[in-house]
Amino acid sequence: MFGSRKEKILRKLRRNGYNEQNGPDELFIMDVLRNTADLGEFIEISRVLGKSGGLFCVPTLMAFSVEKDSPKAIPAFLAIAEIYNRVDKTELTELTDFFSPGWWRPRWKGSHSKFISYVACITELANNESIGHPDNFDSIGEKVLKEIDFNIFPFESFHELRLCTSGWDAKGDVKRILGEIAADTLIQSVHDQNIPSSSDTLFEENMLNMRCDYLLTRLNLGTPYEPLRYLLKSAEVLNTANI
Repeated sequence: MFGSRKEKILRKLRRNGYNEQNGPDELFIMDVLRNTADLGEFIEISRVLGKSGGLFCVPTLMAFSVEKDSPKAIPAFLAIAEIYNRVDKTELTELTDFFSPGWWRPRWKGSHSKFISYVACITELANNESIGHPDNFDSIGEKVLKEIDFNIFPFESFHELRLCTSGWDAKGDVKRILGEIAADTLIQSVHDQNIPSSSDTLFEENMLNMRCDYLLTRLNLGTPYEPLRYLLKSAEVLNTANI
């Protein structure tokens, strides 16, 4: 699927080592990493990322490293350890827990109803179908619950949560998310005019992107990655207390 481009990039990363300009190549290689079922290929890419990858590789590798009983966990962990040993520790003053697996696990601060809407958005994009298909809706809901810290007591499953929670409005919340996407598109157009963003804005944007990388790698929904990451970033508007 990725063929010669993958080999060309891996040779380049092996030869040149870490470079800030490697960003687009790293994004491509991490996409290969997420999609491969070949353990040998996974190990090869992990080794290269360990020697040449930057901080943006960590969340995807971290997502594999925490998978229990997976043969991919150790290669991913070793790659993270190499990146940690290479990185300038002064860069980590704002990222005290960056290399801690628990730090990457998302936390849901919103309401039960907003969580249902959040899962509805993922379901519609992941399966290209309406949430009128409850089996897929519930299946993805269970996957998301497994990866997010969220207390749904007194319910024991997403299925129970969905059936017993009144007042959730997925269509209305999707409209709100579309509004976030429109706002983000406007901001991006400003960036395209070479108007610089503040360092705080860039930091927050990068961290949100990386947190989405972690969650999507854990969910492994088998759907095109970039559209779903963009949706998750926008859907964070639902993950707010008391909305």
